[in-house]
Amino acid sequence: MFFNKKVPKNFSNIQSFKDFGLKKTDIRYTLSSGIGKMSSALNFELENTTSNDEVLKQKSISLEEIPFHNIHFALTKNPFFRFDKLKHYFPNLKSIKEFIEHEAYLAGLKITLCGTANRLLEITFDDYLFALQDLLQQLESEIKGNSTEFEGSEYIQEYVHKVFKDKPIRINKYDDRANGQESLVANEPWYAYNANYGTSEEKKFVELFAKRFESLNQKFENIYLIRNERELKIYDKFGRAFEPDFVLFCKQIEQEQITYQVFIEPKGNGYIANDKWKEDFLKEIQQSKKTIQIETNSYLITAVPFYNFNNENEFEKELESTLLLKK
Repeated sequence: MFFNKKVPKNFSNIQSFKDFGLKKTDIRYTLSSGIGKMSSALNFELENTTSNDEVLKQKSISLEEIPFHNIHFALTKNPFFRFDKLKHYFPNLKSIKEFIEHEAYLAGLKITLCGTANRLLEITFDDYLFALQDLLQQLESEIKGNSTEFEGSEYIQEYVHKVFKDKPIRINKYDDRANGQESLVANEPWYAYNANYGTSEEKKFVELFAKRFESLNQKFENIYLIRNERELKIYDKFGRAFEPDFVLFCKQIEQEQITYQVFIEPKGNGYIANDKWKEDFLKEIQQSKKTIQIETNSYLITAVPFYNFNNENEFEKELESTLLLKK
């Protein structure tokens, strides 16, 4: 069984904005009589300082085109961008000069200036200053938002029987979960427990798995679906804990005989939006295709996006793609 732990954040491998998870590379800024006003990427709010018949144009400027002293002056106006503070988030940074001039940092960003044709021909020091200050405010907010004191570690391993154990479960006899699907799973070799006291969505997933077992059995052996009753946690890059409802194990019969470990999370309609970060995490695991070699055995740790009864067909395709199955 492979999982990870929550550990203190290690910034030593951060060598760029991209490594830090910063995705926005461009801001829009409106020129207005020497006083700029930021606008969102999708909705411009312009100060009414030009006549209605003047057409607003845009000009994209890379920060490497802006004079060094302009950017340096803007940085001095914001204490967050003092070098000692930047070193906390970007420990590989060698100097403010590198922060300004290297494309991994500020030189890789752009500002889109909006204004009349005449104003775009007469960009002043103050225009640059105000635009840069807005960019830096957004950058500060994004860095703080992406910063965390903890993160998920690399995968560690443990025997399955030491992670998942027999345990009593208290359930109200009038609750829908009290139906443990014993008639479906109690005698199945692929289900690790004798009952599934899950939610209705989890039960529908198990029903789907039961129908798909025969096709899995043609390509895999040692197929086991384990329900996770709060025994197992995995942690994302922000140190947030996630307890996937199921873990699927199956060993490929032919070719490389890889053992798949697949994290699966059925999710009801009312919880999908709030738990979007969990699905994003599952997709990251799926895309990373982490393979671990232990002696002569190969293990592939992967995942699939949320199962929901309303998207059952899409989920089947995702699972088949993840396990390289064909209908």
